[in-house]
Amino acid sequence: MHKLWEALKVVLIVAVVAGGAFWGLNHVLHPSSTTTSTTQTANSKKPTKAAHKKRLQLVAVGDSLTEGIGDKKEGGYVGQIKQTLTNKQHLTVTATNAGKSGDRSDQILARINKSSALQHKIAAADVLTVTVGGNDLLQTLEGSITSNNTAKNNSTVAKAQTTYAAKLTKLFNRLRQLNPKASLFVFSIYNPIYVNFPNVTAITAYVQQWNEQTQTTLGHYQKAYFMSINTVMSHGQYKTAAEIAKLKKASNSTSLTNLTNATQINAAVAAESKDNNLISNSDNFHPNKRGYHVFTSKLYQTMMAHPAWLLKK
Repeated sequence: MHKLWEALKVVLIVAVVAGGAFWGLNHVLHPSSTTTSTTQTANSKKPTKAAHKKRLQLVAVGDSLTEGIGDKKEGGYVGQIKQTLTNKQHLTVTATNAGKSGDRSDQILARINKSSALQHKIAAADVLTVTVGGNDLLQTLEGSITSNNTAKNNSTVAKAQTTYAAKLTKLFNRLRQLNPKASLFVFSIYNPIYVNFPNVTAITAYVQQWNEQTQTTLGHYQKAYFMSINTVMSHGQYKTAAEIAKLKKASNSTSLTNLTNATQINAAVAAESKDNNLISNSDNFHPNKRGYHVFTSKLYQTMMAHPAWLLKK
């Protein structure tokens, strides 16, 4: 009997070890199926998926980049993201384009405060998108870029940046006051003359500085996401380090200090005859259809990475 019991213990130990080894191997090779199976057995039902909305209200506020200047056919990123969400997420999308060319941050806020209809749409939105800052910076550069005094230019831009931050805070506060729950997506700005003047490092630095301010200000709000399209849009078809180095070597090293306004700057850009394939040739400033695809792709990727807007409450 003693020998029989010892034999049984050996068999049981082998069985337990073998079973544990099988479970462990199966868990390593098929972790999801093992977990799902256990969950289904314990709960006696299939795992549930979060319910998605079938309808979406998107309101876009901002400047010409929201208005879609440079892409009349598709209406810029607003028209494109509506189509993308319809096709890929099978949503019925209502999109409101409240962009206006030339608007600075304070002017965007003023239009919102002036229009009760726009306020109601913002309040009902699931998603809010914003393009802002480009005209604030442009206004500053038109006043300071003509100076050869780098320290003075930097001081002027830094002072304007502080003012911009205060205006931006008022704009975001108003959006959150009207709608505290909507997901808020804000684009960066970019350097539209980089391809023509890659050696004018001051403008590149100011654009980066401005973007950092927007991102910092936005960071104080919940469900708010900054989307940088600066490098892609500024560099266009020049993507690698080697291509950028070659571009810089072949470009004029002008400081632009002899140019006194945006019209003269645009003329200088046109004279360089270097096209950025993401920017419209009509004004050398706004995105073309392909450029707005960059905006749309970035927006869609960011929205899907933060999908609270898609889930039913």
